[in-house]
Amino acid sequence: MPEIMMSKPESRQYKNTLWPYFFIPCLLLLIIFTLSGCGDNEQTQRKAFIDFLQTRVLANGRLDLPQLSEQQNKAFGHYVKDYAVIAHFHQKMATELNSSLVPVFTSMNALTSVNALLEQRNDLQIMADKSAQWQKDINAMRSQAEAQRGTLKQPPDLAKVYDQAYNKAVSQPADVAEQLFTLLPQVLKLIVVKADFIKDQGKKVTVTGNTLQFASQAQLNKYNAIQKQLVPLNAQLMALSRQMQQLMQ
Repeated sequence: MPEIMMSKPESRQYKNTLWPYFFIPCLLLLIIFTLSGCGDNEQTQRKAFIDFLQTRVLANGRLDLPQLSEQQNKAFGHYVKDYAVIAHFHQKMATELNSSLVPVFTSMNALTSVNALLEQRNDLQIMADKSAQWQKDINAMRSQAEAQRGTLKQPPDLAKVYDQAYNKAVSQPADVAEQLFTLLPQVLKLIVVKADFIKDQGKKVTVTGNTLQFASQAQLNKYNAIQKQLVPLNAQLMALSRQMQQLMQ
């Protein structure tokens, strides 16, 4: 009796053939749901970041750039790096000003007598020489912040609010710092010139506390010429200093 060959059920062949076609649509569906979820999450993070900028940075007249909490880091997602651009600039600016301007104004405020002026003359000259480097440091910080800002990808609603925060936290303080560090060496050098002039008079000038009495009108005229340059520039410097304090609180 001839052997009968049994063929395999065709349903198993169909099952093996259909499985990849069934898997691909399911995979695409999973990707779609995943991407949709990411989009919703980004919107939530963006809204949280916008609210933070509006309430903590822009709402008050003074600048408030707090360190983010762990909860805020999670809530803002990848927008944390956007905040870091302005926060790091503010931190570095504050450090630079504390190490440069604070000693300068401390020394200037201590010039309560002619003798104090003469004693601090050399220190003031050193500060005048260093002030050019301080200005370069501030400019470098601003350039770095600008470069980092240029890499940020922000939707229009966030970009509008972020630009305002960036202007308040970076652009405005940097503008004032540029004016301040441009004026500072002029003021310091005039103070040094004033100290040198008084010292050069020797016994031809009488010093009583903060009062000077010159032996001739020519001496007095030269001293007044220095004061005429120094007084208005010093007033501008003090005004810029107060403005910087308000911006960097």
